[in-house]
Amino acid sequence: MSDAAGNYKFVDLPAGTYRLRAELTGFSTSVREDLRLTVGFNARVDLTLKLGAMEEAITVSGQSPVVDVTSTAASVAFTKEVLDSIPRGRDLQNIFAMAPGVTQAIADVGGSTMAQRQNLSSYGVLSQPKLQVEGMNITMGADQNTAIYFNDSTLEEVQIKTSGNDAEVSVPGISMVAIMKSGGNAFHGTYQASTESPKVQADNLDGALRAQGLTATSPLKTFYDVSGDLGGRIVRDKLWFYGAYGRQAKKEGVLGFASSPGADGKYLTADDPLADFETSLEQYSVKLSYQLSKNNRLVYAWQRGTKAQPQNNAGRFTPLESTRDYKNPTAVQKIELQSMISPRVLVNAVGGYSGYVTDYDAARSYARADSPPRMDLATTLNTGSAPLHQNKTRDRYQTEDSITFFPDRSFAGKHELKTGISIYLDQSSDGYSNNLACNCILYSDTIAGAPNTPSQIRVYNTPVVPADHDNTYAWYIKDSWRPASRLTVNLGLRWERQHSFLPAQSFGGARDWPTVFPAGSFPQIEVQKLTRAVPRTGMAWEIGGKSVVKATFGLYNYMLGDTYADAFNRNATANAVFNWHDLNGDKLYQPGEVNLDLNGPDFKSITAASNQILNPNLKSPNTWETTASFERELAANMGVRVMYVHKLVSGAINNTLPNNSTVTINTLRPYSAWSVPITRRDPGPDGILGNADDAGTVTLYDYSAAFRGAAFV
Repeated sequence: MSDAAGNYKFVDLPAGTYRLRAELTGFSTSVREDLRLTVGFNARVDLTLKLGAMEEAITVSGQSPVVDVTSTAASVAFTKEVLDSIPRGRDLQNIFAMAPGVTQAIADVGGSTMAQRQNLSSYGVLSQPKLQVEGMNITMGADQNTAIYFNDSTLEEVQIKTSGNDAEVSVPGISMVAIMKSGGNAFHGTYQASTESPKVQADNLDGALRAQGLTATSPLKTFYDVSGDLGGRIVRDKLWFYGAYGRQAKKEGVLGFASSPGADGKYLTADDPLADFETSLEQYSVKLSYQLSKNNRLVYAWQRGTKAQPQNNAGRFTPLESTRDYKNPTAVQKIELQSMISPRVLVNAVGGYSGYVTDYDAARSYARADSPPRMDLATTLNTGSAPLHQNKTRDRYQTEDSITFFPDRSFAGKHELKTGISIYLDQSSDGYSNNLACNCILYSDTIAGAPNTPSQIRVYNTPVVPADHDNTYAWYIKDSWRPASRLTVNLGLRWERQHSFLPAQSFGGARDWPTVFPAGSFPQIEVQKLTRAVPRTGMAWEIGGKSVVKATFGLYNYMLGDTYADAFNRNATANAVFNWHDLNGDKLYQPGEVNLDLNGPDFKSITAASNQILNPNLKSPNTWETTASFERELAANMGVRVMYVHKLVSGAINNTLPNNSTVTINTLRPYSAWSVPITRRDPGPDGILGNADDAGTVTLYDYSAAFRGAAFV
């Protein structure tokens, strides 16, 4: 597009390196080469044509603009060259921490955090992000990250916006746009392999720790990373393909993780042989691009990955026999239409799917029908089969569609208008299947000086397959307005409606404990509906061609997510605890050894959703963000940014903690019910009462007898 002032605008260009040539009869030709255009970057290039009878070409190479003088979001782009050259783990997770202002709890060293999902903090605030791969939002539910794992060797470029996001983004966290590589008319491929050995690992153990027998914490055994891709044409100038495969695998030690109890037959002793902990990531990728016509292109992308940990939950107090075989297949799939209806109207429509399954299964590993799950309360040691076989599915069907309009006529300046919709249909099922031996945990304790004495039993309502839904509908409009040549004002408004509900569902009853958890049918429950519009504003003032001052202000939404309703689902997983009387002394549960009456003398507690109270007047939490920044180009391909960010969070929903575990506030047994004091003396460091190192007393409080029974839990 061009205007009467001699300005030319090229819009919706793919990321890459460009050559710009301007020529006119009677003037010298001006050429700019190696112009690197990154995702979401608005580059302004000024060309001067000198009058001359002799036509000549002046070429400037390798000087790409580094300051975006129109966008007001704070962003950084990582090209494939940068991603390949920086020594780090190859996970998508490790790209986030490369962005200024973004932190993760654990730093990665040579792939040490491979396949470890961490919550993202942006400028010191844990916030929900919007993470897009090929236009598909892979942030599921209310997470502060994504459980869809990627090897970044397939990515052409990644853009991360840390603040100042416009109306296209709902949430207050970072916004990521990742683009897969594409095929072209020429065939290209990249193949790489890397490995690590124990020789490259160091530790921080001092003499005092080594004197206690600690020789290694998480020793690396093996690590390798292999990947390869190929892209090219199927039909020249018409149809192109790209395909890739990658695999990462790591084997390491875990402090105290034992493969067996050793010769003495007891865990937590010096003769326990150690076991290895394995993790792997495998990924397949396909992308097809089809030029339907001059102004229309169709793009299809598909990515499938699997995270595997055959010894999941391994640790000092969870030996090999109590681990689970964990598999996490993930998928992303999209189809996109890019269309230029006219030189001033662009349409982009993207639809597809993102989701995963978390499959924790002890039956595939070390579970045995004659070995029920056990836990010793005195040592917290787990033995026997792993208790819970989780099979959790999370599915998101989504579309992101937009229309961009560049008006020919100006109104108080130039405008660039964009409007669009987002629709997310989220479904989840936090299901649990049967344990081979027993849907229970047998607890033992040290009682009257006798260790490993049977004391309690925890019983589960498995198998259970709950269903939770959350639908989100959003519409936005934004205007990039230039009232003057050096001033850009970005205005936006986003309307959003969230609907969290539990569809009608039924429970077939617990396999092992049908009297505790009987079968039932449950009608649809409307859990929460949140609707509101939020504003976004931004300003960019260019100073002298190489500097820009920016400021933004906006209100951001909170995503309830597909698991929000789970706290109110009577078809969700539940458990109850009873006193256990091992009458025959075989340390195995036998019918008749527990009174399973929820109002009987053996009943201790129950966890379920039956007494969670819905709040129909709940309001959406607020995150207000204000930013101010100064950016300047220092030299070719080098710039500096000085920034101030202020975030104010209010009205947070107290249904889930930051680790996504449910807050258990029992309204039927209020805090005032805990009125019975129980005083105990601290035995001191040696754990033995009645000697010189005994400390003071500790007072605990139990609830009164009037609040006992299943009716109050």
